[in-house]
Amino acid sequence: MFLYRFKMVFTKSTLRNILGRETIKLIMRPLLSWDRLDHPAEGYSIMLGVPWDLRHLLKVNLDFLSRTDLCNCHCIHIVFDRRKRQGYEQITTATQQRYPHLPFVFDHYRQLPGLIAERVNVSTFYNSLNCATMLPSVRTRYAILHDFDLYPLVPEYFESVYQTTKRNGWHFCGLEKTHFDGLTDKDNVFGTWCLGMDVQWLRATFHPIDIFHRVQRVDTRLISLDPFSSLELRTPLRGSVAGLNGMSCCHVKNLCSTYLRYTTGRAAKVVWRLHYLWYLEYLADAPANFMAATEAMERADSSILIVGNYRTDFADTDPTCANVLRDELHRMEMMLYNQVRPEVDRYISAFSMFLLGRGKVFA
Repeated sequence: MFLYRFKMVFTKSTLRNILGRETIKLIMRPLLSWDRLDHPAEGYSIMLGVPWDLRHLLKVNLDFLSRTDLCNCHCIHIVFDRRKRQGYEQITTATQQRYPHLPFVFDHYRQLPGLIAERVNVSTFYNSLNCATMLPSVRTRYAILHDFDLYPLVPEYFESVYQTTKRNGWHFCGLEKTHFDGLTDKDNVFGTWCLGMDVQWLRATFHPIDIFHRVQRVDTRLISLDPFSSLELRTPLRGSVAGLNGMSCCHVKNLCSTYLRYTTGRAAKVVWRLHYLWYLEYLADAPANFMAATEAMERADSSILIVGNYRTDFADTDPTCANVLRDELHRMEMMLYNQVRPEVDRYISAFSMFLLGRGKVFA
């Protein structure tokens, strides 16, 4: 009855707009908990949050993940950012069958916290609740938060994060520093797209609600902090992972927002992210948009591409974006196939010629 009344009173817009973020966090606080981790297992765990609307791309992330050295990986925790829905059992079963050698634990949101997150319907709450859902079931002292749109390109990727965190006795270990909302290198705060952490310390020191987004004063700056960023600022025991850099992975930022805009017919904020999306769909055995985009670029006579029901204007896209796409797709192809397949090379070349033609002919 409570859930029914909750649904009737709070719509997707009113819950966020009327109550505000901090009030919603107060409501969620008693609904989330974890125990101390007094007897941790050896090794590390990987935590991967999956947007339900992009679940068809889970295979792509796991294809890259499965090619890394996972000799010390105790468990791979995967949480879908919704309450249990129709299709959950099918995708978890199919994933286990495809990767029988990987130690998965699948999860979804509990009923009431999930309902609140869905009514708020903001990515920051989904990201935070993903972590608050996975962390209570982690059995190892160390865990690595791994972004859904980040693809490891070197075998030692996870092992390096784990060994660096453990060797230094750090509470946090990151690949790259974040500059979100005004943070600087001097703040020494690492992005959550690749973040090693000491789960034993975390669960003994903080409450799950503490890893949710918050606005906090840093020196004289008022900054909106990602999950864990506020916690990072509370401990000096943090640093950079040894042996890795930005070339060790491909991070397709804005993937989720680009996909949602693409599927709802809205203009993408960074339009050439669509070319990553179409390539990722191709890797996920859904080649229609990838092939359509290749053909559309090759026959284009304007700065506009029409792929499926999506119409995009690339008039403001710098031609050098094709170089970035080429370099990253080449590295992804080499990781998966040890070569750049002809159809991918054609796709990249078509994008380069399309942007160059747009700049010289269409303007």
